[in-house]
This record gives sequence, C-alpha cells and structure tokens, in this order.
Amino acid sequence: MSRDDPKSKSAETSDDELSLGERLRAARETQPLTRVQIAAELRIEPHCLEALEDDRLDEFPAPVFAKGYLKQYGALLGLDEGDLLAQYYRQADVRDVPVMQFKPIRLRDEDQIRHWLAASVVLVLLIGGLVAWWFSRPQAEPVPVERTEALPEDPPPVETPVEALVAPAVVPTPQVVAEPQTDPLLVGPIVEQPGVEQPAAPQEDPAPGITVQVEVSFLEDCWTEISDARGERLFYGLGSAGARSRFGARLPISIFLGNAGGVELTINGESYPVPAGSRQGNLARFVIADSGV
Repeated sequence: MSRDDPKSKSAETSDDELSLGERLRAARETQPLTRVQIAAELRIEPHCLEALEDDRLDEFPAPVFAKGYLKQYGALLGLDEGDLLAQYYRQADVRDVPVMQFKPIRLRDEDQIRHWLAASVVLVLLIGGLVAWWFSRPQAEPVPVERTEALPEDPPPVETPVEALVAPAVVPTPQVVAEPQTDPLLVGPIVEQPGVEQPAAPQEDPAPGITVQVEVSFLEDCWTEISDARGERLFYGLGSAGARSRFGARLPISIFLGNAGGVELTINGESYPVPAGSRQGNLARFVIADSGV
C-alpha cells in the first residue's frame, strides 16, 4: 500500500486533530443523549452547549464561564478535564489570571463582642434599677377627692345677702368685724305671762369650735388647702374640674385657693362666696370665723 494512500491518512488521524468543539460533539454522539437532555441535566442553557461544540468560545462573557461549562460538559461525557482545559487554552489563547489572596477581615473580635455584651447587660440593669427606684419613692398622697357627677356649666345664681366675717391673710388691710346683730324683736325685757308659751328666740350663730358641714365644688382645676380650728388638714391637694368634696369642720376654718374663680363653697347647705378682699389675682386666702351665710 502506498504511503500516500488516503485510507492510510484517515487511519492515522487522532483526536488531537479535532477541535475542542468537535471532540465534545463526537463524544456526545456516541451516547444516547441529545443536547437538550444534557442542558437540562447540567442546568445550562442549550445555546451555551451549542457555542462550545461550534468553537464559538468568544461568545462567553468571560473565560471563567467557558471553562466552567467545559468542565461540566466534559465530566458528563467522560472526557479528561485536564486535556480539555489544555486544548481550550491553546485554542482560545487565554491564560488563567492569578487570583489574589486577601486576608480575611475580622469584623469583630470575640473579646470585643464579649465586652459589648457585658456592657449591654450592665446598662440594662442600671436602667431597670433607676426605674424601680423612681416608682418606689414615697410620694405625698393628696387627700382623696370625692368625685361626683360634673356640675352644670351655668349653675343657677344663689343670693348671698349676708356677708361673712373673714380675716384676710394675703392683703394686710384692717379687718372690720361686725358686732353680732340682735334681732330687733328681742330688744328690751321679755315679760313672761303665766300660762302663755313664749315664742322661741331665733337661733344664734354657732360659737367658735362648732362643727359645720363644708362642701367644695370644683368648676375648674384648683390647688386647695383647708384646715380647721384644730389645725387638721381637711383637704390638701389639686381639686379636679367637676369634682366635689364634703366634710365636717370645726370653726374657724382656714382656706387657701389657687384658682378662686373655679371653686364654689357651701357652708351648712348655703352658698359661701369667696370674699373679694381676700383675693390677689386668682389666689385667695381667708378664714371662715362663723357659719353665718
């Protein structure tokens, strides 16, 4: 047989004469697998496998993609990975770019984390202690105010013909105390007639030390201080608008009002107006010496 026989040349042809894509296609055609089946199994787009078999290596965005697909494709077909990569480097004329080694960055040291945790626990305990101390402090409790239904906005006017005896404490003005008035009908000697019952004399004002019924109605918020002849505090605190308080008190009664215009006083069921001479702006301080209203 002649050395130039075409059949001899065909027999001497090896895999090295095939391109990378031709090797992949030839290996695939020896197996009962279609390109679509291989793409589904490797989860690679079919056009990527087609580009490898057609030696269109420049269509991949970067060599790393081409090499990755080539490794998977070759492993499935049973081809040697090293031979495929070597042929890829020769055919595509690319070189591996050395990967730079970076020192890992430690975001937080373990000791630093422990310190932060300890500081957080101490801070939480400190805040909890401050809150507990704040709520455990003894506080002056105001005298309980009896809350009843709110008063009407426009209460009916109450006539107050008799002026009360007061002793102003805020404004140092001379105090004028009226002498107890005697009923004109009782002036002169009373002649007793036998067998005839004398009419009862009008009841006089109670003497100092007599207990009277006091009612305080708050039309507006008002700081109120009320004490009786014994110095006992009957009311000490902020009266809320719409509240009403009733209690017994022994004369004389000392009263201080922080908002005199927002309070109505009643003594033994009769309205007791705040004396004008005892007021200084919204403040008023006065003494109820008797129960005359």
